Amino acid sequence: MQHSTIVLRTMQAADFGAILAIQAQSYPANLIESRDALASRHALSPDTCWVAEHGGEVKGYVFAHPWHGDTPPQLNQPLARLPPQHDTLFIHDMALCRSTRGRGIAPRLLARLQDKARERGLRFARLVAVQGAQHYWARHGYRPYPLPAAKLACYGDDATGMVAELAASGAS
Repeated sequence: MQHSTIVLRTMQAADFGAILAIQAQSYPANLIESRDALASRHALSPDTCWVAEHGGEVKGYVFAHPWHGDTPPQLNQPLARLPPQHDTLFIHDMALCRSTRGRGIAPRLLARLQDKARERGLRFARLVAVQGAQHYWARHGYRPYPLPAAKLACYGDDATGMVAELAASGAS
């Protein structure tokens, strides 16, 4: 699979079967989210939910949405609405099928998201790193920030809140 053959595009409802299959191979049972929980994020912010496609097949995805403050939304809970004020792009979930990992697709998805966040005037990108992914996110400019254990409990024992400041477009 060559890098140039991967297409990044906005997510469509028809992609959810493949997304749920990738999620199932990427996470343990306690981190699996329902179609409803994921679909709510897509419905509230379709321009920040993307897939990576190769040969007409979804090989990876990312769900993100505007958020406010440093407390993450609960895992596997549908969102009814976004906060009226937002300063943050919350990267809810990013996963790739095993055959696609290590090919530079995740950084491309991340760059696309961060560009969209800057266009919206958001100041931060936040996420909860799970399954030891803190090192991956640190390589991309994210740093840990403290969150109460109760806020992270649904994300698993090794969950870590992480944040990156988003420089304004054109800033050097």
